Amino acid sequence: MIRTTMIAAAALLGVGALPVARASCGPAPQPAFAIPDGAHASRDEMSAARDNLSEYSAQVAAYAACLDAEQADSGRGGGTDAQRLRAEDLDLGSAALVRLASVVSCFSRQVQAFDITGGGTDARPAQCSRSEIR
Repeated sequence: MIRTTMIAAAALLGVGALPVARASCGPAPQPAFAIPDGAHASRDEMSAARDNLSEYSAQVAAYAACLDAEQADSGRGGGTDAQRLRAEDLDLGSAALVRLASVVSCFSRQVQAFDITGGGTDARPAQCSRSEIR
């Protein structure tokens, strides 16, 4: 589980500042899974959450790579509209990274809870996960 956290953190660090997004990149990926409460989840449920987090992290990394490619293809237009679009799209890309960081943080806290308690059998979404799924 630490490996997943490291992978997600590497994705965050490797992306750096996101460039301008274009329509071909589509919407930013969103987490479509709940992180289980580590104090109540089974080992299998925690492993499934790790796998879901790895997939989500890969989706965010692919989105960031798309943004990088779009930036390289778009050149460096200097007009006011181009600058405004770059700023807007940078905000959208940054939001994807912030959301990923939040999900990684939630998962890390639940791994710690699982390690301390040994988990359980009455799994439910972690409190921190409820605000991540939209």
